Amino acid sequence: MSATSINDLLNDKLFQVIGSTPESIAESLQKIELKDKAIEGAQIFAIAIFAAAVNKPTLETFLADARFANIRPLLTSALSIQGRANMTAITLLGHCFLTSEMASDVVFATEFRKKMGQDHLWDGSLEQGSLSDKQRGIMKEKKRVTDPIKAKALASGFLKWTGLLGGAFTDLEASLFNIQTTGSVSESKKPARAESAESSPSGSPSRSIPRAVTFRISDTKEASIPENVYLYRKNIMGMSDSEIIEIARSMGESEFIKATEKLIRRDPDGTKVKAQSTIAGASK
Repeated sequence: MSATSINDLLNDKLFQVIGSTPESIAESLQKIELKDKAIEGAQIFAIAIFAAAVNKPTLETFLADARFANIRPLLTSALSIQGRANMTAITLLGHCFLTSEMASDVVFATEFRKKMGQDHLWDGSLEQGSLSDKQRGIMKEKKRVTDPIKAKALASGFLKWTGLLGGAFTDLEASLFNIQTTGSVSESKKPARAESAESSPSGSPSRSIPRAVTFRISDTKEASIPENVYLYRKNIMGMSDSEIIEIARSMGESEFIKATEKLIRRDPDGTKVKAQSTIAGASK
């Protein structure tokens, strides 16, 4: 039997010696359809960041919180072993999330970074913070066996996949989350054209909203708005299509998208922001 044949028998069991990997976590997450589900994505982000800083009993107590009633069954089906949280996978996911810019807006993540003495696992030697020797040893081993490029791609790809972050998938992100690509451009990068809200008989975009929604904001100009931006304005902030069009017109397309994505990062489930007709304050 050749080494290749032996590898074929053992490769899917590598987690027994090296633990979870960005690839295995991305594959597991695809068991629960989270595409464009920003609220669930934000909950998983919070759970994973928390898991990276605590032990398993503390995580399981946190997961028992009533706020996670909807996400618990999803995590059980994707990131668990015999019905209990797969601590290895969830903590690695949390460390991957710490590589993201979004983590900078999360107070818990900021404080955990201080304890580590660096922004994330792959940002230093882990010798400068106030970790216990046990914590430091576990994290060093996790760092040793995990590719930092793939770790960052898992985080950024997850944020785009769930709609917490806009923008096109890189080739690596697309590969991790099984996004179909054409050449070097992911399908999510190609904006599908939607019917203009003003020209639609109902005055609203098609119910089957594509990855980009195109609005006519004047007689001669259209704005192409990413789907997650449109859905946040529509569903989270409670705005009508006419209000969305008016704000996009007054702010300009790029500033409107940038400001909305900032809101999505800072307040994905809308607990801090109320429906309003202007976001001047948020864009300061």
